[in-house]
Amino acid sequence: MNLHKIRGGNKEDLENKKYTLSVGISLGNKWFTTENIIELIKWSLQNTKDNVIVYIGDSIHAINLEVKKRISYEKALAMADQMGNEFLEQLKTEILKLFSPEDVPKIIFAKWNDLVDTSYKNKIDYLYNLYKSNDNFKNILEDISTEAVINGERKYSPEEIHRLGTYIIEELPHQLNRVQIKGFVCDALVYPFDGKITELVEKIQNGEMFPEIKENIMDTEPKVFLEVK
Repeated sequence: MNLHKIRGGNKEDLENKKYTLSVGISLGNKWFTTENIIELIKWSLQNTKDNVIVYIGDSIHAINLEVKKRISYEKALAMADQMGNEFLEQLKTEILKLFSPEDVPKIIFAKWNDLVDTSYKNKIDYLYNLYKSNDNFKNILEDISTEAVINGERKYSPEEIHRLGTYIIEELPHQLNRVQIKGFVCDALVYPFDGKITELVEKIQNGEMFPEIKENIMDTEPKVFLEVK
């Protein structure tokens, strides 16, 4: 695993271990096998300040399941919760086999709801209102969502694309801010893919796009994005 890109921070601070690193797991992405995640964790342990927070985007994945499988949100949520639990248990089992007794306690496991506190919910509410009232913001999120599913097996209706755009809303506050998960402030996200979402996040952090989001949502230093693969 190698570092390919940094957004929101700098290499010097990373090398001086000023960031607490987190590894985000996307359930809908086939890249995220146990083997690949373990390699990301190994790299993160070598570069983090103290601990590595490994968290899984399970409950927000319910939005993807709802649309792609055409099932109710409630059923999708239960399915995503089960997927997340099974994935983390498998990952924990492998980590106990492969990591030293000194390193295992440094790895903190979490689910998506572990980062969603009242403040986070308020930020999401603000973004949902913006999604309704600001056509430019809505169109950008829908364009990103369309590109993400364009190679799928079927076409998606405008309503489905609009719903998929809410996935970005749900994760945007944690990409902009250094959120707290299980008592640990996550300074940086280690992730294997850069793209339009991270480009948008960086522009918002810099005040280049949607300054109202920066004003109303950002209450920490910019979250650092590390593309590692």
